[in-house]
Amino acid sequence: SKKRNMNEKKEYPTAAKLRSWLPAIYDADAITCITAQPAAESTEMSDTVSRLILMIGTKLGFFHGNPAQYAELIELMSFPVRKTAHITEYLVFYCTVRFGLHFTYQPLNMKRRLLTALAIVFLYACTDEFHQLFVPGRAGRFTDVLIDCFGCAVVTLICTIKKSSSQR
Repeated sequence: SKKRNMNEKKEYPTAAKLRSWLPAIYDADAITCITAQPAAESTEMSDTVSRLILMIGTKLGFFHGNPAQYAELIELMSFPVRKTAHITEYLVFYCTVRFGLHFTYQPLNMKRRLLTALAIVFLYACTDEFHQLFVPGRAGRFTDVLIDCFGCAVVTLICTIKKSSSQR
């Protein structure tokens, strides 16, 4: 039997290729459902996360007093909590897109797969922000697209640098 060349791409059955995209489709749907919530519901969800962080921080001794008294701190935490959620949900989406590309993208060039995944995430973030223009209390902002893609861009850069340095 002939040894497989390391640069040769394994050909997966069509059903496996299609199934490999299910996580990305599920994640894209989850993002759309979350961002379809009116602003008031979204704010309440973020505030709940902030209260949970404060409660855990109080139990660990980082904060003193009753978390119910931290209304000002919860408001202050709202922006970083929300934007961290954006970065995290889109980073998960990026990983699921990379998974799908691994099984379906013909060239084995990792850099091309990384950049393709980043482009798909960027385009999806743009469509999501457009969708938010029609959600009560929400606004579509290009700065949110950049925040959504920030973590993905960092991972792409790290992987590209790591791949380049390992080829030397």
